[in-house]
Amino acid sequence: MTIRDRFEATYGSLSRLELQKGAQGLEELGLDDLFGGSKELFLGFYTEDGLRTAFERYGFFADLDELGFPDTKLEIDIQSTDEHLLRVWDVHTPKYPLLELVARRGSIRPNEELCERLNGLHLNVLEIEWLQLQNPTVDFQPDRPPLPGQRFPGLKVGHQVLEMLRLACKRLGLDALATVPSYFHNALFYSEEFWFFDPHVQGIFLALCRDVLPQAFASPAAASWALLWQMVVDDSDEIFPWFHEVQVAPVSDRVLAYYEADTYNKEVQTTLSTHSFRVLAQALMQQLEARGIHPLDVEKVETWIDD
Repeated sequence: MTIRDRFEATYGSLSRLELQKGAQGLEELGLDDLFGGSKELFLGFYTEDGLRTAFERYGFFADLDELGFPDTKLEIDIQSTDEHLLRVWDVHTPKYPLLELVARRGSIRPNEELCERLNGLHLNVLEIEWLQLQNPTVDFQPDRPPLPGQRFPGLKVGHQVLEMLRLACKRLGLDALATVPSYFHNALFYSEEFWFFDPHVQGIFLALCRDVLPQAFASPAAASWALLWQMVVDDSDEIFPWFHEVQVAPVSDRVLAYYEADTYNKEVQTTLSTHSFRVLAQALMQQLEARGIHPLDVEKVETWIDD
């Protein structure tokens, strides 16, 4: 059984009563709470106890147990009306969270042409403003070197977290998950389920995957550093830095249809075929060696990460 099949089965068994366990009674809620989402609930729906129940039933805590974290703590912070924070950490290493998520309910307002394709003025989305998954108890390894933005290696539960977020969208009646990847490797990881909203940008991203990854020693880490360090040039020999554009995972039928349409895919292929990139490989290798990323020198890496 796949993660999606397992999570879908669990999704159907979770009731609103369980997910809002401990919430104030109906008599204490106003009209805004009933119809607009309570300000006391994570994303206007989940209580902290309800999230613990969901994480337990989806098997997420069991996954953490297998990774060596049998004693974990979950907490939410919903003081900000715009962004809600969720953290999970190991009680024995509380300095660094295992999971840190900042998310909010928002919208994407497409331009006039894309608006017509979507048959609507906007998309209601769950925006992932920040997602960090890290294992503070292990060191980087030659086959898992540091990626831009990492203090510790990843936690290897990204698929489970994204699946829970997708199902949260479904439960909240939203159109899609949306995020703006900070780095190339983020977009690469998300690309199994996410596509850039703008077909032109999606085409450029695929061209980067086609050209940069092989030239960066077939390493997502090296490719991501190359773009961050501005060591990638386009076919005009101009520096091509990493861009920050919206990447979307469809949930509703209309967003799925938008991505499946011939118009979207033709524009992607046209852009893909008219863009090419080159890595400044020698400069990249020198920088990777200087930072201790390749070949891996953990002591050297930790020195500049701490700084």
